[in-house]
Amino acid sequence: MIFNAKRNIFIIIFAISFLFPVFSQSTISSEEGRPAEAVFEDIPAGHGNIMLGMDIEDVKRELLKDTDFSYRGEPDVSMLPNDDNQVIDCDGAFYVERGYFQFDDDKLYLITMVLDEEYVDHYSIYAALKKKYGEPTFLDPSKTIWQNEKTSLSLERPLSIKYIDREVFRRLQQESAAAESVESMLRQDFIDSF
Repeated sequence: MIFNAKRNIFIIIFAISFLFPVFSQSTISSEEGRPAEAVFEDIPAGHGNIMLGMDIEDVKRELLKDTDFSYRGEPDVSMLPNDDNQVIDCDGAFYVERGYFQFDDDKLYLITMVLDEEYVDHYSIYAALKKKYGEPTFLDPSKTIWQNEKTSLSLERPLSIKYIDREVFRRLQQESAAAESVESMLRQDFIDSF
């Protein structure tokens, strides 16, 4: 009889310890009886202290302090072909292979970080971004994008992350399309002249 009582107490304790996590996970967090919705962070406008919209001199100063990059100064700064915009192309450190910082009118509008796949993998970065920023806005095999009104954060293959000033990028795309349209028209005029 004592043995059965001990056995029954053991079964009750086991059942309570087994069911307790289930009850604790299903707790209701609002008065209306709905579970709380997850709260995600807003998409950042840059990496570390390097933010989109900064002028080139501020970015250079921040790169000298940033441990993710091996910035050497002026040798890493060059002009983009066919325009007077600048780009900083520098080696990375640790988990970053290379960093590219593109400017339009001396303002940073695109940060590209090529990550070292020997140390980090696509899925780990994706899972961390999804946990922090929620479901992506766009997803396909080559890239995943999270965005708000001002910034796009893009995880791409090969493994890289881009921070993009959407307004500047949109304007540059429109200017490029207009230039291509004029070039196409001039080309067609030339062809038609024969």
